[in-house]
Amino acid sequence: MADLSKITTEELLNLRDSCLRRIRDDELYHLRNDAKLRAVTQTQNYDEFKDIVDAAHLRPVSKQDKANVKTKTRLWNSSVREHSTDA
Repeated sequence: MADLSKITTEELLNLRDSCLRRIRDDELYHLRNDAKLRAVTQTQNYDEFKDIVDAAHLRPVSKQDKANVKTKTRLWNSSVREHSTDA
């Protein structure tokens, strides 16, 4: 009879992935919630409010990012990349 109390490597990896995903989801929730609280007092209409909340997870591009050889030629706006491949 198999010992059901042992945890397999696959189960541990699934547990780790699940925990990391939940942590990321929780961080995103708090970022968006904080953005909502700020946007309520700073915006004039719903579109501005929605834009602030939708961009809550983004961070500004730093001078180091722009100067870094690995990231210097990166296309920063991914929506442009999607539209340029369609043409």
